[in-house]
Amino acid sequence: MIHHFALFSSNEDPESYEEAIKHDVWRKAMESEIESIKSNDTWVLTELPKGVKAIGVKWIFKTKYNEEGKLEKHKA
Repeated sequence: MIHHFALFSSNEDPESYEEAIKHDVWRKAMESEIESIKSNDTWVLTELPKGVKAIGVKWIFKTKYNEEGKLEKHKA
C-alpha cells in the first residue's frame, strides 16, 4: 500500500500588520524590533514640518530557522 503525505505549515508568515497583531509571537517580534531601533538611536521622533509628508513604513514578517531547520526566531 502506498501512502502520499503532504506537509503544510501552520506557521505561515503574516503578510500584514493587521494579520500579525492577532498573534503573540508576532507582537513580541514587533516590540523587540522597536526596542532595538530605540536602543540603537536609529531615529528620533520629531514634529513633522508644515507641508511635508511623512514617509510610509511596511512591516515585513519572517520566520527564521537555524541550519538544522529548527525555529530560531520570529523577525519583524
